Amino acid sequence: MLSGRSSGALLVGFMPALVLGPVIGGGVPGSPPSAVSESSWQLALNQHYGQLTNASGYSAIVVTGRDGAWVFGGTNPGGQSAPVADRWNGVRLRPSSLPSGLTGFLSDASAPTAGDIWAVSDYGGYVLHWDGKVWRVARRWSRGQITGVTAVSPDDVWIFGTTATGYRGVGTWHFDGRDWTRASGRARHIYQASAASRRDIWAIVPDQRGDHIEHYDGSRWRRARTGRVLDDVRLTAILAVSRHDVWVLGNTRSRSGPGLLVLAHWDGFAWRRLTTTLHAWAGQLARGVHDGALATATAAGPTAAGMVLDVSARGRLTSAVIRAGLGSGISDVALVGGSVWATGGVLTQLGGNAAIWAGPLVRAEPTGY
Repeated sequence: MLSGRSSGALLVGFMPALVLGPVIGGGVPGSPPSAVSESSWQLALNQHYGQLTNASGYSAIVVTGRDGAWVFGGTNPGGQSAPVADRWNGVRLRPSSLPSGLTGFLSDASAPTAGDIWAVSDYGGYVLHWDGKVWRVARRWSRGQITGVTAVSPDDVWIFGTTATGYRGVGTWHFDGRDWTRASGRARHIYQASAASRRDIWAIVPDQRGDHIEHYDGSRWRRARTGRVLDDVRLTAILAVSRHDVWVLGNTRSRSGPGLLVLAHWDGFAWRRLTTTLHAWAGQLARGVHDGALATATAAGPTAAGMVLDVSARGRLTSAVIRAGLGSGISDVALVGGSVWATGGVLTQLGGNAAIWAGPLVRAEPTGY
């Protein structure tokens, strides 16, 4: 699998979670997930950027080696904002210099290698590239949202611009190392994607009639056959580990508030669905330990709380609820240096702080699909 993640992570989803109804706990129908103690998770970093009234947050995290990682975000997601890219060197997190004059929260990132990292700003309308020494603006769009970036190599990069609700932003673009080309056909409505290789890319296409998955084999996009597994599910994230190991995350459709949290897994032969009883905003996916995946969510309630879930291909499910400040939201998760990192934000009296939590996940007994 390529290093890093390639699904977008929008902290904007944390904000509406504060005004929704009560949390309904639980997990797979008939067998709730085992909960990990909150005390086992530590607030490793609580960082504020800019003015005191700013809502600071981290949105995406990519892993670039055993002890290397980058976190991305900024201030005021969805509003007048400034980007942030911080680098972890195995000892401390240091800010990285970005091109001057940039605005816009950094919402997604993808890292094939430590010297080839791409980051995008949803509302800023640009994509940045790190060549191992310096960040440069690789391309700008005058209008429209960017909803995801998936980089395979310096000469194979995909940019997506269709929202989770199907609103058309910048569309889908491909970079071949020299030119940017706008994609047509089945690829033009992709929301986000994840690549196991340049010839094995899986993507989410939102549709009012029902979201579906597209697969790219290196030459063309084709609709993946999922049967009725994804019926009534609004997808938010996808993770491709290999051709025989693909995960998706989303919520059942709901007229008010988040629907039930849903995961589905492709093992190369069939799709299997795991529907929890958690009413929480679905977040992102990341590679877990062995055959599993990590997922994030933000539970709705009087005080928003972030959630991290660990699920195995056999249906083992463990969840951890993370609370901090006046409310917390978890946007992304990754395995960094032997521990689990969760990135997001913490609400304060004046605004909000960017946050990183570190903690373990202990798997529960099998619950089954």
